Amino acid sequence: MRIAAFTGGHSFDRDAFAALLESLPGDVTWFEHPDVALGPTELTTFDVCLHYDMPGTLPEPSDPPAALRDAIASAPTTGLGYVVLHHAIASWATWEGWSEFVGGKYLYRPGVVRGIDEPDSGYRLDVPQRISVADASHPVVEGIPPTFDIVDETYLCQVFEDDVTPLLRSDAEMTDAVHWSTALAMAGRRGEREGWHHEPGSSLCGWTKTNGRSRLVYLQPGDSAATLGDPVYRRLVAGAVRWAARPQGFM
Repeated sequence: MRIAAFTGGHSFDRDAFAALLESLPGDVTWFEHPDVALGPTELTTFDVCLHYDMPGTLPEPSDPPAALRDAIASAPTTGLGYVVLHHAIASWATWEGWSEFVGGKYLYRPGVVRGIDEPDSGYRLDVPQRISVADASHPVVEGIPPTFDIVDETYLCQVFEDDVTPLLRSDAEMTDAVHWSTALAMAGRRGEREGWHHEPGSSLCGWTKTNGRSRLVYLQPGDSAATLGDPVYRRLVAGAVRWAARPQGFM
């Protein structure tokens, strides 16, 4: 398989991520924002895009380049696969096309999601949690135990459950009582939630989605070096890459 991996726009442990890429079943080419804007023509040499990036967000939201818009718009026809990890769900905060493609939206500030006013999303660091496989028959989770434990960041954000197929669920508490406001953090009040209210969130922390011929997998865990190096997590990512890329004989 030919994998295009993308980073940039968010801090991360480079060594841990590099080791994850080395563990994947394919040839990886690593791209970093803001020096990359690959469109449909450039992506024809790849089978799957692996996103661990968060561009177009900080310090101020910005629109994606036309090349990226064209790539996403053409994916349902070309069948290019996508695997989106952790904070990459929060990319391109001003562009609804990305959130609709991925199946969820992370808000940095209060905003409108599918016509409804919503508060900014929340985050919580280093959360001990038990992950349960929601669909043991899916190829992505082949060889994954029914439950496994990790310590990783959780998000209290919008998940479009009606448009995705559940793959993993977390037992972590998904309420505003334990998560922090992103907008307050951006205002220099990190770790605060005073005056911030958010409805309880989805327990989904992994899902699949099809956009025409394009297959997509989103895995919410992936913040810490420990998670990136975890054998179960690596097997999950490898399974996601295989399924999204549609290699011969892998359904």
